[in-house]
Amino acid sequence: MVTTFDQNVLHEVDSIFERADLQGRTVLFEFEVYDILNRVGIQTPEYLFLAGPDGATEESLSKFGKDLVVKIVSPQIVHKEKVDGVKIIKNWDLTGLKDALKDMEREVLSHFPQDERPAIQGFLLVEYIPYIPSLGNETMIGCREDSEFGPVVLISKGGSDAEFFAKYYDPANIHLPPLNREASLDFVSKLNVANKFRKMGTEADLGLMADALTRVSHLAYFYSSISPQKPRYNVQTLDINPLVITGDGRFIAIDGFCAFSAADQKSERRPQGNPEHLEMFFRPRSVSVIGVSADLSKPNMAREIAILLHKMGHRDLYLVNPRGGTMAIEGAEYPLFKNFQDIPKVIDLVVYVAPIASTAQFVKDLGGRAKAVIVISGLPANLKYSDFVAQMDEVKPKELRLIGPNCMGVFLAPGEDNTGVNTLFIEEEKLGLKYSEHSNTALLTQSGALALTSIDAMQNSKVFKAIVSFGNQYDVKITDLMAFFANDPSIELISLYVEGLSPGEGRLFFELVRESQKPILVYKSGKTAAGAQAAASHTAAISGNYEIFRAAAKQGGVILAETLEEYYDYLRIFSLLAKKKPQGNRVAGVVNAGFESTIAADELDNLVPATLHSETIQKLRQADVHGLVDLSTALLDVTPMANDQLFTDYVETVLQDENVDCVFVSIVPHSNALKSGPDTARDPGSLASLLARLAQQYQKPLVVSVNGARHYDEFVAVMEEGGLPVYRNPRAAVQALEAFVSYHLNQK
Repeated sequence: MVTTFDQNVLHEVDSIFERADLQGRTVLFEFEVYDILNRVGIQTPEYLFLAGPDGATEESLSKFGKDLVVKIVSPQIVHKEKVDGVKIIKNWDLTGLKDALKDMEREVLSHFPQDERPAIQGFLLVEYIPYIPSLGNETMIGCREDSEFGPVVLISKGGSDAEFFAKYYDPANIHLPPLNREASLDFVSKLNVANKFRKMGTEADLGLMADALTRVSHLAYFYSSISPQKPRYNVQTLDINPLVITGDGRFIAIDGFCAFSAADQKSERRPQGNPEHLEMFFRPRSVSVIGVSADLSKPNMAREIAILLHKMGHRDLYLVNPRGGTMAIEGAEYPLFKNFQDIPKVIDLVVYVAPIASTAQFVKDLGGRAKAVIVISGLPANLKYSDFVAQMDEVKPKELRLIGPNCMGVFLAPGEDNTGVNTLFIEEEKLGLKYSEHSNTALLTQSGALALTSIDAMQNSKVFKAIVSFGNQYDVKITDLMAFFANDPSIELISLYVEGLSPGEGRLFFELVRESQKPILVYKSGKTAAGAQAAASHTAAISGNYEIFRAAAKQGGVILAETLEEYYDYLRIFSLLAKKKPQGNRVAGVVNAGFESTIAADELDNLVPATLHSETIQKLRQADVHGLVDLSTALLDVTPMANDQLFTDYVETVLQDENVDCVFVSIVPHSNALKSGPDTARDPGSLASLLARLAQQYQKPLVVSVNGARHYDEFVAVMEEGGLPVYRNPRAAVQALEAFVSYHLNQK
């Protein structure tokens, strides 16, 4: 099926927009929408525009049947039904039709005061299309231009109650164009209403919907702000409601609305990612910290940053304080330069912790003597972010990269090829940021507080290789950082906290996640109107429609967490099991309380209980010394009688089964048979230590639930330190495993 349009079609569509534009309109008349739909291959009823009643002739009306739909045409009237501007005329004759048109005009105008009467451009005569308006027979397909993501297409139930239905019953299904026919068919085949088509034996109608959706998606993409062809006009909104399936098998657009605008040919149509020169933030050879105080009686963020950098091994460290002097860090004496210009060399990274009002002047005075700047300082209430941007735009050189303002900056764990860097300005003892040679995750966050809570949540697991708190994103944006870490071989998971995206950045985000070879985990705030407003006030970015963000994430293959708890759950499994990709969806479980296997079974969706191999069952039967385990299922309840070694033997046995792709273990640690208390948890023979060794030995995904209070924190810590994702209840463990397995199987 044709999914792009030839130049003749596009020229004709352009002429329709141009005619309306010359008349000062930004909304097409309905017959003009029909004209466009017909040209791109979407069927409409027969129709005729009349400038007035006298334009009707027997010859011009010969294509219509005995029933006609008549609609008033006026640029000031959108909801025609409310002012009696739509009528069905049955068994018409020419004279009666003309009289009906005159009567309609009088009735419509009677709804308005004399001095507010709309201009009547004429009448639209439309073929009457009989159909049964039941669920599935009416479809709405539309598109709109989103400030963040560009064009989006949607499909939903059609009819007069479409908005009500979408709000209270089934939200519109959204996709980012363009879609080919295969993608459109896959999309509509997953709609809830598709089940009705299958049950009624009319599944072929899904193909009609897919054809129309494909054509609308290409129309929306071509006439959008991101179109490579740079069209003269942009479609802001297109609603086709309803498209109906007729008794003779046609899919016809009954009503249509289109708002458009002239394209801005001068502005950049969408932002481009810029990962250039970001290396200096993470692997600087020289660092300068601005705003360091040597007065130890007062708290000072710049001083804490200097101490952290020194402890990471930075000795090419240049500290600035207008009063001068010196500062000692662990016996090393550092001079305090009165001005940055006094530093006798070009600096790779500058960490600015001085008053924000002086930032623009400071950047102006750099004079090319720095490569990257982190502005930690936040904006005071009396300084608008737009004013800060204007000041910085006047002075910042293009090649200078800047993170912030209003941020915590960066962390990179040291490695063989780098010293590492840490500007997170929290004392080492308080932050508890741990890392190892296995750390593999980049956390990119608009909120410094989220960085701190994430560090705390993942403390034992040591997963963070890099952390970037980027705040207001004046220069370096989340998409720049995504592109940078996509090419970092030490990063296996990119984890994002997003509050808002700037205009056009949503589409770039979508393209980056779609192209990514690494899992990208996202939690987005600003889902509600109140949340979006709070995010905008915090980040100086406008949070967009969350439903569009969710659709883009799903279409792009993002792992999207709907809650913060879910975000941390996914962070655990995707970081710790990054190298343990599942080969299938067959799961086995080992628990020591029956209710846990029941809860876990309730959460299975894409995962299915494995059919254990006969040899596995035989091994399990031999291990079942108490004769209490039901071996008819792969979800094994080994009962509280199982001690540490026996419990571990059951787990290892199912891990060895070639019919098992992944395993969850759920432990009620209160059992007297287990070494799970703080005094025994680290014993070499404890269940925690034994499971940690299994995790190192086997490549199959293994997750653990520990259903216990703080008394068992040490028990949990042993497994987390051993590389196991551990959860506080079986439901969370299985849901995380579901997400992990589903993601990797979809990638395959």
